Amino acid sequence: MKKDELKISYDNLDRDVFFASVIKGKKDRTDFEDTAKCMVWEENRTRYFINERFRTLVDYSKTVRKVFDDLMGRADKPEQKEQVKMVWKVYEQKEIIPNFSLEDLTRIYFYWDNYPFNVSAWPEKPYLSHAPKIRRAWSYDPFEDRKKYESFYTESTGDKVEKMHPEGMGKKVTMKLPVTIQVDPLYDESNLKRVLLENVNEIMEMAKLQQGKMEKEGYTFRKDKLKDERPRSWYETGLRYLGHYRLHKCEGWEFHDVEKEFGKASQKLNVRPIERATFMKKVKKELPNLPF
Repeated sequence: MKKDELKISYDNLDRDVFFASVIKGKKDRTDFEDTAKCMVWEENRTRYFINERFRTLVDYSKTVRKVFDDLMGRADKPEQKEQVKMVWKVYEQKEIIPNFSLEDLTRIYFYWDNYPFNVSAWPEKPYLSHAPKIRRAWSYDPFEDRKKYESFYTESTGDKVEKMHPEGMGKKVTMKLPVTIQVDPLYDESNLKRVLLENVNEIMEMAKLQQGKMEKEGYTFRKDKLKDERPRSWYETGLRYLGHYRLHKCEGWEFHDVEKEFGKASQKLNVRPIERATFMKKVKKELPNLPF
């Protein structure tokens, strides 16, 4: 792909900035799954056109996937398919694994298998340029994106101290605790998911033991369970920030002009401008994969 072919313009404001064609559901609210798929598609699409390293890994993933699928498509008999797999493993060991870090290799296989990277129309075409019937056929688990908001790296240990007890010791309130698990760094995503699911009871037993130890040290854990709510606001908020980002950072608009355009659109669409101070403060949280 030539460099000049990577240029992209977000000039269709209703489609590319206000995302006005997201499917409507009950009470005239945007459809939850369509909103989630739109956000994941479009954030990664923007990232693809502005992040060269990301683009290189995605392109490589698409290339090797096409080669593998073509070979498997020509194999009619089961033994031929097994032969393709054997040849592919040799190619993988000689050409793929030596040329990429484990981190990049994990990403390549993630892009190979997962939405939206495994959709042939991505990233060339906007999500909303496809008919709702086509969009519904694409598979994506909206809760998959929760890892962005509930990272295993993020601690919440002792981040709040309750009032002093009569004994004179303040209890440290926490939502999370550390446990140590052993994983093979060469696992791909599907193997890691399988192993974690197979051992989820053991991991929770480890967590319960750790909880007991920490409670003896003065920590306290919440008693209420997490509500099973569909995180609609994650994606609605994400699209709102992405629209502002595209005009301000990708199209080079002054931020007051971005606010003005959103203000005008709010009269006919369910959109509203984000104040500049709020945008600057929260954009990295809402769009962590895009440079700012």
